[in-house]
Amino acid sequence: MIPVIDLDVDPSLPTDLILGLPVEGAFDEEGYGFFRDVWAVGHVSHEEAVAMLKEEGHLLSLADQASTNHAEFEAVAKALETREAEYLPSGFAAQHPDSEIMEVVAAGDEDGTSLGALELGVAGLTYALTSIGCFTAASCRSHCSDSSWSDRPVIFFAAERSTVQWLAPLVQQTGCGFDDGSERGECLLVVEAPSIANFMDLADRIVRQVDQQTPSILRSVSDINGGSVDVTRSGHRMGEIWPSS
Repeated sequence: MIPVIDLDVDPSLPTDLILGLPVEGAFDEEGYGFFRDVWAVGHVSHEEAVAMLKEEGHLLSLADQASTNHAEFEAVAKALETREAEYLPSGFAAQHPDSEIMEVVAAGDEDGTSLGALELGVAGLTYALTSIGCFTAASCRSHCSDSSWSDRPVIFFAAERSTVQWLAPLVQQTGCGFDDGSERGECLLVVEAPSIANFMDLADRIVRQVDQQTPSILRSVSDINGGSVDVTRSGHRMGEIWPSS
């Protein structure tokens, strides 16, 4: 069961929010916006975003089918994203020794590349946003524990106005919303939703829209990036600013 919370979202952009990308040098080893446990995602192509969505969708389907409440979903999701059986619900391994979930967990993740080391439920949208030129600063799918730093699925990101305006109709169509994240860092915008299912829908629409409108969106991001069509230099929690031309 993929969790859903009661959340009123607003798809309109926050008023008076300054949009744009953080200036080079605005972040350090602590990331941007004072978020902890930072790392650089690096280059994310459109094809990599599509592949991430496919992987995440499959794992989410497994977690959805194997859980009946939020706590069980969180336990299975944690086991799948870390490849650690210890996170599975009590008795799961003994009751389902031949399940695909056990196969995935048993396969391990020695190089830490499962979901790009991101959380199940926000990895796909993080990659989709990064692939269209957004700078992602932090994310949380919202956890069934006191240690969850967000009470709803969120991704903090920054983007040029033209990118946000392109994104806005898709946010509205998928039941997601925007919020002001500038108290954590200048230009930061928050995309939020009542469920990671909404995030999956939004990520899917982003990559499909890019497939349909590749020339126009590449021209738009090319203008932002001083003529370069490398729209992938961004990161989750800690990103890379596009080099100046």
